[in-house]
Amino acid sequence: MGGLIIQRLKTDKGFNQLAVMLLLAGAGFGMVGVVVILFYHWIALQRTAVDLADKHGISTVQSSRLGGVAVILTLSMLFLGMLYSNQAYLYEHSYYDDSRRYGIIAIVLCALLGLIEDIKGDFLSPGYRLAIKLIIFAGMLQLWPEIVPQALGVPGLDYLLSYPVIGWILTTIFLIGFINAVNMADGANGLMPGIAFCAAYIFYLYGGRELEASLMSACGLFLVYNVITGRLFLGDAGTYGLGTAFALYGLYFHNAGVFSPSFLAALFAYPCIDFLVSIVRRLGEGRSPFSPDNDHLHNRLHRKFQAYFQSPLVANSATGLSITLATSGVVLMGSLQQWWPVTSNAWAWVFIAEVVLYGAIYYATGLGRPPSQVGRVI
Repeated sequence: MGGLIIQRLKTDKGFNQLAVMLLLAGAGFGMVGVVVILFYHWIALQRTAVDLADKHGISTVQSSRLGGVAVILTLSMLFLGMLYSNQAYLYEHSYYDDSRRYGIIAIVLCALLGLIEDIKGDFLSPGYRLAIKLIIFAGMLQLWPEIVPQALGVPGLDYLLSYPVIGWILTTIFLIGFINAVNMADGANGLMPGIAFCAAYIFYLYGGRELEASLMSACGLFLVYNVITGRLFLGDAGTYGLGTAFALYGLYFHNAGVFSPSFLAALFAYPCIDFLVSIVRRLGEGRSPFSPDNDHLHNRLHRKFQAYFQSPLVANSATGLSITLATSGVVLMGSLQQWWPVTSNAWAWVFIAEVVLYGAIYYATGLGRPPSQVGRVI
């Protein structure tokens, strides 16, 4: 691997980018961070699962869809390394002797489903992918029924959740919808990777285990690589795998009384709001709710940033980072500064503010656009 990287760097115009990433990774994560960045760079140089420039309406460089695979492999290696160095912790906090392992299996299966799409696009129709997700989550909930929430603090919804079958159905719908929302939002550098890092950081603060530490490190280093180069993004393997992981983490921590539903809604506000708005918009236009287009908020905001930044990469990364900082970044900062306890429903005010901010920016960025840019299909 090292020989290939050195050979490519001789003609690689991104040498300065790599140098900056190595410095940042080394400062933040030590030698492990340097190795992981080199691994991400090697993955980005592969010719498998490559997207052409402008595939998502924002990127202008050819990029690899294997970022999710890189994150999952990095997470696994960091986790195993931490456990090996602290075997006593493994016996004290078992990751294998309870039903949580069924969640891990579901994450892996969803990531593999996404990888098939990354390597061979449109190999499975949306209907088949939906059916496979349904089977995966149905099997997981059958083996791990404890993950289904018993109450969310919403009277009508809590009444429905009191019936096990309805609770199973609603949880399945939520899981499928959430991973599709994460997949749909992965359209700008630093957007979903940034949200993933904020969430992983918070989960590490309140989970404190090697698994959360490994997830935070893998997402943080990927965020650095994704923002600075734009040549490696999560792909379907990453959005399906991480989307499933974060959805299950949210359910697990909520059921354990760690986080309120309002806090989790604020933390993952952007993909969920954008997903619902996109579905309503497409239905209003007489199209399939799952048909792709370039009229997401991040697409609209990117067009504005293009007028201020000469570099397409800077405009791309500024789009993703600005949305992340204004949503999940605010929640991370608020939790660190202890605005409210993370079990409080007062975080609903942050979620409402995110909804209002989304609507205001979506409206403002649509003013004065030529008709050719409205609803343009990928």
